Amino acid sequence: MERVHPDDPRVLTLLGRIHLGWPVFGRYRAESLLARAGALDPTNPEPFYYLGQVGLALRGDDGEMIARPALVRVLALNPTYRDAWALWTRLYRGDAERRAAVGALARHAGNRSADCWRAGLLVELRRFDEAAPLLADLIARAPGDPAPRALLARLLFEQGRDDEGARAYDAALRLAGRDTGAVLWRQVRSIATPGERATFRRTSPEDREAFLRLFWARREPDLATPLNERVGEHFRRMAEAQRVFSLLHPNSRYHHSRAWRTLAGGLGVPPGANLEEVARGIGEGRAPRVTDAPVAAGVAGRLDGEGEETANLEDDLDDRGRIFVRHGAPGQRLVWGLDAETWRYRLPEGMLQVTFARRTAGFGLSGDQVVTPVVAGELESARYLLATDRPDLDARLRFAFWPAAFRRGLGSRSELVLFPDSVAATAALLDETGREVARDSATGRALHLVAPPGRYVLALDAERGGRMGRFRGVIPLPRFGPDSLAVSSLLVAFGSAAPQRAAMEWAVPAGLRLRADAPMRFFAEVYGLGAAGGTSRYEAIYRFERAGGGFLGRRGRERITTIGFTREQPADATTIESLVIDPGRLPRGHYRLHLEIVDTVSGTRAASASLQFDLR
Repeated sequence: MERVHPDDPRVLTLLGRIHLGWPVFGRYRAESLLARAGALDPTNPEPFYYLGQVGLALRGDDGEMIARPALVRVLALNPTYRDAWALWTRLYRGDAERRAAVGALARHAGNRSADCWRAGLLVELRRFDEAAPLLADLIARAPGDPAPRALLARLLFEQGRDDEGARAYDAALRLAGRDTGAVLWRQVRSIATPGERATFRRTSPEDREAFLRLFWARREPDLATPLNERVGEHFRRMAEAQRVFSLLHPNSRYHHSRAWRTLAGGLGVPPGANLEEVARGIGEGRAPRVTDAPVAAGVAGRLDGEGEETANLEDDLDDRGRIFVRHGAPGQRLVWGLDAETWRYRLPEGMLQVTFARRTAGFGLSGDQVVTPVVAGELESARYLLATDRPDLDARLRFAFWPAAFRRGLGSRSELVLFPDSVAATAALLDETGREVARDSATGRALHLVAPPGRYVLALDAERGGRMGRFRGVIPLPRFGPDSLAVSSLLVAFGSAAPQRAAMEWAVPAGLRLRADAPMRFFAEVYGLGAAGGTSRYEAIYRFERAGGGFLGRRGRERITTIGFTREQPADATTIESLVIDPGRLPRGHYRLHLEIVDTVSGTRAASASLQFDLR
């Protein structure tokens, strides 16, 4: 066919596509055929598109040198041709490559997709003066598209204009259901936990706004400020990481092929390679080198799971950049020449250390820096750092708190009472949409949060001695219905406290630690007791389980102390149940207490949540 029609670009393109499906030698033949077709028909994007496919199939530096200009040519001819833009974003791109794409897209000014992609590249190039008016024009032309608002937010955050950035980002979130290009998700996925990634994949478009608002609410670093500083901090970290830790992509097969990573990590490993020798060498002050056998072997391999491609491709970052975006600059950075470096973070969890080495090219001291554990514990540290994130605002205070739940009113709402072991604290409950539904601040007293029953994110900031601590986690708020038997949480205090909730809250001991030589009082509220002749009758059974003291059997049974009473009280919507334990009734130790209520009028029973305390 080529002999009959040697100058027909359609024939050459078809033959090129056929050769593209063959092994490597066929792809080089496809490259020459498609290049000829493009030269004969320079206004047709098809041969250039498949020429880009040839480069992607070849991979490596040579393959990318073929694919990159071919796909840029497609963008210059028709920016929305098939998936040319998506393919271009999967290639190495430095500033020169970004400028080439900007020039190609600029030929289609007025095309919404081309203008939006060009604006994003201008932001990455920090050409804010050009990007800002283009984004303003896009917002005016397409007020329902969140992408230009999201890009504008990044621009403003990078400039330190956080108030304006927060408003732009909020406007983008309100349109998250229309984010067909997943721009909002791509902006934050670099700090998402594995669980959040899985949840987003299951999230419908109409629920994306709620997902993203809750995503950021969990990361609010300081409840006392009106803005969530973590949002702007994230965009500035991302910009810095892309500037300093972007991929180099020598032999780019490494990030695109699991098989290639296996080969690149395992070549030339001598028998009996011993990681302990490297650890001892570093302990003596010697820097790790890629010539060390365990380092060359990759030691524990990649941390990206079983996928074909690495997570580095998502944001064009090496492993240093991936950790920098999540945790910021390390507290200590030890650079071992041009081929390796070690980062150390001092976190509340302890000192975490991870080493990186250049080894994506397979041989020698070249390629992108990737996690390369060389000392015991670094693999675990890397896994933690690549699955979590934290703000720069220091919060190393270790503190504890214990919750208690009660009914508020007749059951439509519940009250969560928090007892933090700190001087001052602020707490907030966030619903599944990230909206704050309750908040309280206090110094020297318990915190009270009232909300409908449900599952919430609890945000708690604590302060003691000028140091700050932070907790973010999920907490359930139980339902205490008006017509069913239920028991509140238990409170404990010294025996002199009055059997009233307010008095008990003030008397709760620090750390739930009680003295064995003093009486102690336990308190709970019982809801929904039946009545006969205006009187409620029930059994109250307290079970004290002491930790430690042997295996199951006779000695195990001795660890449980049961105290029971039969009560009669005037019928009421809320019944107070209280017990005083005299000194000497319980031996010293750590206890878990359950209260079970048996309503002898209605024949129903209910139990409280467990309370743990120390008796010393």
